[in-house]
Amino acid sequence: MYIPQTFVAALLLIIVSMFCWASWANLLKALPNWRLEYFYMDYSIGGVLTAAFLAATMGSPGVFGLDFVHRLQAAGVREVGYAFLGGLVWNIGNILLLNAIMIAGLAVAFPVASALAIILGVGIGYLVQPIGSPAWLGVAVVVLIGAAYTNAASYGELGQATGSSRSRGIVVSLAAGVLIGLFPFFVGRAISGPHALDSYNVSLCFTIGALVSSLVALPLMVARPLIGKASSFKGYFQGKGSWHLAGLAAGAIWCLGTVSNFASAGVVGVAISWGIGSGTPLIAALYGIFLWKEFTGGSAKAKTLIGISMALYLIGVVTIAISYHMR
Repeated sequence: MYIPQTFVAALLLIIVSMFCWASWANLLKALPNWRLEYFYMDYSIGGVLTAAFLAATMGSPGVFGLDFVHRLQAAGVREVGYAFLGGLVWNIGNILLLNAIMIAGLAVAFPVASALAIILGVGIGYLVQPIGSPAWLGVAVVVLIGAAYTNAASYGELGQATGSSRSRGIVVSLAAGVLIGLFPFFVGRAISGPHALDSYNVSLCFTIGALVSSLVALPLMVARPLIGKASSFKGYFQGKGSWHLAGLAAGAIWCLGTVSNFASAGVVGVAISWGIGSGTPLIAALYGIFLWKEFTGGSAKAKTLIGISMALYLIGVVTIAISYHMR
């Protein structure tokens, strides 16, 4: 079983998680005609399958094994429950965030949800696992929140904000931010209890919790959507095979990032692993600039703001990394 032994190894895994968390959404953007809820169901399934595969390979001796199952059986019921609830809570928050962005636009929904998620995630994560300097972590949180608002402002300059449902979008964003910000508590408990789970089993239980919440929430959201027309979940089974494969691949990419982040948390703590992972929009901005050409033809102000945002994210990530050595 691979477990990082040094801060550098853990930091490299967190960087991997940042790239993975920023990359999966590219597959969603490549399928503009496929309903979000249908894509997200495949995404959730892909996450569980990948978590199980990684647990049987990287999380077990040899090329492929079931040692992770024995470790899971020996773990505490409380720790398993924490990991499951963490995935459930995070997933509902993530679904709400995606809907909030569609309702009110990225420039409204993203900073509201991100600010709450960063404050709660780093704060609660530190309380569960007090690793790192609280002063440096506090500075990093302020910088990352500034980066989130600047990032959103840059997209607002591109006209990617809608004001017709601003109030509803803010309410949904607040709910999303609280839920996303709470999940580090559950993960921290799962990996630090008397019968703690290893990062691979935490990830497996976490993704199962996410899938269960998707199985309940997504059909309801298709029938009574926060935005768009109501439909039936039967449409999921009418999608092209390539669309389903894209969703499964997106879930696999996200899960690889999640396992990497959770594995690093065992060394640096949940607050630091989640805090650095919050710099994911830095990578997403690079995709937007170079892959999707989102800023081509944009105003000078929009380009300046995205540049400032990327610099702030980088400063925030470096500050969190420094906090580990300043404890």
